[in-house]
Amino acid sequence: MKIREMRPEDWNDVRRIYLEGIATGIATFQQSAPEYEDWDRGHLADCRLVAEEEGHILGWTALSATSSRPVYRGVVEVSLYVGADSRGKGVGKALMLELIARSEAKGYWTLMSSVFAENAASRALHKACGFREVGYREKIAVAADGKWHDTILIERRSPFIR
Repeated sequence: MKIREMRPEDWNDVRRIYLEGIATGIATFQQSAPEYEDWDRGHLADCRLVAEEEGHILGWTALSATSSRPVYRGVVEVSLYVGADSRGKGVGKALMLELIARSEAKGYWTLMSSVFAENAASRALHKACGFREVGYREKIAVAADGKWHDTILIERRSPFIR
């Protein structure tokens, strides 16, 4: 497996994996995957990565800005999805560790995520990669099926903050 920069031509596989995450019901409140142009506008150009093995995309990660205010330029939100057939094989951890290294090299000092409380795998992955749980939001949003979900706010601060 290798981690490389995501390319626009990867979108069909990235979108497929995103849809697999949506189908779990505990990965995102999104109900559908956007078209590439919309997804592209919503994510930073830096640190878009895919895990690939023998030409097959196993997972992906990307960053989104959390604020347009300059003082928060180093605070970004992580999106990370692993294909259904690749979960539990270290793909997520490999992507996250590479994302951390590349994001710090780009000057980002805080990586944050909002994870469904019942998404044990995502919570464990974040913890294994140095994130800490900093908040709990009860019944923050209702899913398409009418079920309310709680989310956990998770963040990782770069040790290089001066």
